Amino acid sequence: MDELIYGHNQEKNIVAVQQRDESTVHIYIRENSKTIREEIRKFYPFFFLADKTYIDGFYKKFWIKKLAGNNFYQYVCAFEEITEMWNAVRYILRNYSNKNSVKVESYTDTDIIYLRPDPVHQFLLQTGITLFKGMEFNDVYRIQIDIETYTKHRFSNPERPEDRIIIISLTDNRGWEHIIDGRRKSEKQMLIELIEVIRKKDPDIIEGHNILNFDLPYLIKRSEINDVELSLGRDGSKPKITTITYDRETVFTGIEIYGRHIIDTLILVQLYDFVKREFESYSLKYVSKYFGISSQDRIYIPGEKISWYWDNEPETLIKYALQDAHETRKLSELLTPPYFYLAQMLPFSLWQVIKSGSSSKIESLLVRAYLKRRYSLPKPDLGFQTTGGYTDIFYTGVFENVVHADIESLYPSIMINFKIAPKKDEAGIFLQMLESLTKMRLEAKHKMKNATTPDEKAKYDAIQSAFKILINSFYGYLGYSRAIFNDYESADKVTMTGQKILKKLISEIVSRGGKVIEADTDGIYFIPPKEFSSDEEKAQEFVKNVGSTLPEGINLAFNGVYKKMLSYKKKNYALLDKDGNVEIKGASLISRGMEPFARKYISECIKFLLNNEIEKIHELYKSTYKSIAERKIDIFELAKTETLRERLDRYQELVKKGKRNRSAAYELAIASRKNYKPGDKITYYITGSTSDIRSFENCKLVEDWNPLRRDENVEYYLSKLNEYSKRFEIFFNEEDFNKIFSLSDGLKFDDVRIVTKKLPKEIDID
Repeated sequence: MDELIYGHNQEKNIVAVQQRDESTVHIYIRENSKTIREEIRKFYPFFFLADKTYIDGFYKKFWIKKLAGNNFYQYVCAFEEITEMWNAVRYILRNYSNKNSVKVESYTDTDIIYLRPDPVHQFLLQTGITLFKGMEFNDVYRIQIDIETYTKHRFSNPERPEDRIIIISLTDNRGWEHIIDGRRKSEKQMLIELIEVIRKKDPDIIEGHNILNFDLPYLIKRSEINDVELSLGRDGSKPKITTITYDRETVFTGIEIYGRHIIDTLILVQLYDFVKREFESYSLKYVSKYFGISSQDRIYIPGEKISWYWDNEPETLIKYALQDAHETRKLSELLTPPYFYLAQMLPFSLWQVIKSGSSSKIESLLVRAYLKRRYSLPKPDLGFQTTGGYTDIFYTGVFENVVHADIESLYPSIMINFKIAPKKDEAGIFLQMLESLTKMRLEAKHKMKNATTPDEKAKYDAIQSAFKILINSFYGYLGYSRAIFNDYESADKVTMTGQKILKKLISEIVSRGGKVIEADTDGIYFIPPKEFSSDEEKAQEFVKNVGSTLPEGINLAFNGVYKKMLSYKKKNYALLDKDGNVEIKGASLISRGMEPFARKYISECIKFLLNNEIEKIHELYKSTYKSIAERKIDIFELAKTETLRERLDRYQELVKKGKRNRSAAYELAIASRKNYKPGDKITYYITGSTSDIRSFENCKLVEDWNPLRRDENVEYYLSKLNEYSKRFEIFFNEEDFNKIFSLSDGLKFDDVRIVTKKLPKEIDID
């Protein structure tokens, strides 16, 4: 194994590392499917220091070593215990404050110390150990948990004495399933049985969908009420609530279970959709349908009906809860493996791998390598990047037989082939890592292509995805302001080289008779010359010919031919494939911030436009208009769902200071007097009688909507419908547009035509 990528320690089957006390960690090693071996290891808390005079005279025992190289942090200091390390930090800060006549309260207020405070991360950096080496994803033992709760109110509240847990459904990745049934047991007995099951089964990973914000907090609170010690940890401890802060603001409340990992598939779905931007909902039911993992006999029960089913059809509810747990397992099997294989490389716990940013991942690899070589570390450069990626659009309209080609890993390829690396990388690690990862990814993709079973194919797909995550992070790391190895000049060199390559590629396609519609670092969409547009094989030949003109090491890949492309704005387009599927890209066309009716309306309009079914757009507009005007539309189609990102008191403070605008979601959360916290969602609709209202003054929670007294703002939503319709204005002349998006009858397809426009562009390739 490449030690730069996988660390210099080759110990296998380590499934967890947990801080035990001031100077030791607990290591859990899975020897087989049922046996866990425990070891206690010593570690030495440490930090990097720029100037050793600040620690001279420190009264406790410590080690200090001068490092090789000329970077800023010239020393590494190690200690017997964590407390002694923090005492040294405070000692250094006092000296720094006195010598420089400035007040510093934290090591983050000055650049004199480079410190990564998490003890497990420090241990992994020191030792070169990583989790799960030598293991495949199914080698770890995973249990899924789903709870159902009972309430006489609209929402179940664990702090309300009369509410309770009624079902705990459990499954695992070995085929076992189990129900803890509230009909036969008190809530206290259910909690005790759950503890017994977890301690006996001893899972490495506990999984759930929204487990961090619902299931575990609910279990913790009900255990307190029932006077039960919720000892789910491998050491017999209770779950520990932790907070993650950024800029002194709490942005996430996490939960730790000693010696076990927690996987929240809701967070994995959000991370997946951060790139894809395709989901209308993150609910388990929606994403299970999206990925095709729902069973044919799937039961669907609305949240507000849970208590009714418990009173009237408990067996149906039990089956529903078990299906939730099974879907969570399947969802995790789709989304967790890339992070599992990343954990084999990175000096992080599995949860840290999931939540850490791309720059943190790259920096952890660099720091581990520099620490092993006893090499000094740099500090971040001040400044900023001056150039960005190239993106342009040359035509708007609807086009047929559009080819998609892209330069494989453009920026990483540029860095490797043009030897672009941070100047501060004195040990020459950066490019070595990038080249190794690129080579290993190609090998994994080759194995995936030649795999003979679905499981083998999925394994190598997850491995190559893990490599891809890291590879694609190297360029961004160069331009990140907090990265210690950042290098804005090198980052600019990468983007400028990329611009030249893309412009040359565009020029080459056009000179050969092709028609480029849109281009950016993700790819080029173009119509090939007539002689190459007859079939996919010919299109591939054209891409190969054009790709041969690129510099050595820069490869142009053929990504397919689309029946139709709707080109709207830069990085905003829609594609119709040969099977009739439509793919929409870009928030200018459609975004998650829209009401559900709007997303569906725009999606349908795009589909009709791509299929030349203009009369159906007209009918869709009329039917949508009438359903809103006549108050026949489902209120959930009009409602927006927003996630609270800040504490309510912080929101009020910022509004008072004029640093942010008032928001309907926050105003409703405050007015409700419920204990809303960051991460909670608010679903609301707009009331009133005119379109020109302020939403935060005219809004209502969906749960307060009365179907017998409908009060949604019809004028407001009709105005929104017309606003969304105007997105299609560029595809028609004014007269045709006004015909289509009107309530008049008798429109025929022959009455209108789609307009395509060539945008004036000049490509300077020098």
